[in-house]
Amino acid sequence: MTKKIDPRVKRTKEMLRQALLELIAEKGYESISVSDITKRAGLNRTTFYLHYRDKEDLLFSSIKEILSKLDSGIAERKMSPAHYTETQWKGEEPFPDLEYLFKHVAEHQHFYQVMFANNERTHFLLQLLNILLKAFGTPQEQAHTLQLITQEEILYHYASSAYLGIIYWWLKNHLPYSPRYMAIQLSRLRLQHIKLHN
Repeated sequence: MTKKIDPRVKRTKEMLRQALLELIAEKGYESISVSDITKRAGLNRTTFYLHYRDKEDLLFSSIKEILSKLDSGIAERKMSPAHYTETQWKGEEPFPDLEYLFKHVAEHQHFYQVMFANNERTHFLLQLLNILLKAFGTPQEQAHTLQLITQEEILYHYASSAYLGIIYWWLKNHLPYSPRYMAIQLSRLRLQHIKLHN
């Protein structure tokens, strides 16, 4: 059984994370102290150290928690072409994994915007890129039909980097289109790729 998290602990961690993100956006990660974080969150240092070793632990734990949700959420919604609906084949409905991707990013918009803008973001970007590579870089619908003219490893990293670029553009422009609209556009691109190689 999964251990249920105390709502008070969850709220405390969310307050600390929010304080960290606000401070990173204002003055950069390196300039922040634990005292800054606890003061912004309205908590004391003792409470902070009940949950985290230092500010780096808070940052990496936050990244891990949010990206783990993204990873599992995409995996749960992945479909094979055999299960595509007629409206999905027509490009009128988004694929569930892509819709979840954009809804998740929109829900955690502030987190992603701060992480993309943060100069110390390498850890975050590498983890996110790995998730996108696993989820979209090697789509099963291409596995037996694609006649590759490029080395697979290069092609898959190219594809996952394209997803990363789209997410960055969407966030930088303050989500000009809805998650559903974005998912439909990328679903259509996926369909074009499938049909091209079948």
